[in-house]
Amino acid sequence: MRIPRAVVTGGAGFVGSHLVDRLVGDGWQVLVIDDLSTGRPDQLPGSARLERLDIAVDPIEPIVGAWRPDIVYHIAAQTSVPLSIRDPMRDLAVNVSGTHRVAAATRAAGAKRLVFVSSGGAIYGETTRAATERSTPAPTSYYGIHKLAAEGHVALSGVSFAIARPSNIYGPRQAAGLEGAVVATFVGQALAGQPLTIDGDGRQRRDLIHVSDVVAALVRLGDPDTPGGIWNVASGRTVSIEALAAMVERGVGATLGRVKRPVRPGDVRNAAESPGRLRRLGWAPSIPLARGIRDLLQDRGSPPAR
Repeated sequence: MRIPRAVVTGGAGFVGSHLVDRLVGDGWQVLVIDDLSTGRPDQLPGSARLERLDIAVDPIEPIVGAWRPDIVYHIAAQTSVPLSIRDPMRDLAVNVSGTHRVAAATRAAGAKRLVFVSSGGAIYGETTRAATERSTPAPTSYYGIHKLAAEGHVALSGVSFAIARPSNIYGPRQAAGLEGAVVATFVGQALAGQPLTIDGDGRQRRDLIHVSDVVAALVRLGDPDTPGGIWNVASGRTVSIEALAAMVERGVGATLGRVKRPVRPGDVRNAAESPGRLRRLGWAPSIPLARGIRDLLQDRGSPPAR
């Protein structure tokens, strides 16, 4: 019996490495394509094959074709909203041209499914109520505009596809300072006894979803029998950044100060998504935010406050 094969672009990064762990644990052979601009090889299981390639410029089609994947998970991206505004052409190259090239390679290789990790908050923009997959996109940055365009390239690829629009993902292996990494940033600052840095007034709201729940959704969306199209991957609940800071303080049992900075260009104030469609498929988030924060603090060596 043939062992199933997958390609994971961006597989050495935060979300990608967790997905690779899951696939390998499920008995898959996995090829990782990553330029290692933010990914780390030491986050990969030994059985995964790594090819250091830039999806925007390097020849990926021969490598993907030789691997003969059953499924391709496309996670590689330029993920910084401020950087997309400073350098929109690089964002365009990676997030649109790169996605087109991955989709073309997927089709040429004869893969049964393409799962593309897009963005919820960046595409929906400001939300007065939880956005559904039918909500009108309203991106406020080149990153959001390019992610939306990339979805179109995936849809026109001729391959069975699923597009995941996740909310703010957090969890182990997330580096502080990267896009959307507010939890990782707060945890690192709290463990160092530093004040928590907030961009804006702290009243902006985010939907935070644990990486393990995102991986479970991606695996489900990778099933060729799962209906295609767009899928929100979110907890369905929002929390203010100030309330999140208070949760981290409770976790370390210390009162920390705040450092307020100007709002970053392209940031939305309120980002909320409804995961109703995915819930009807049988998926549900399993890790509440308070538990996720507590686990991160324990993993980083700080016992939670009682």
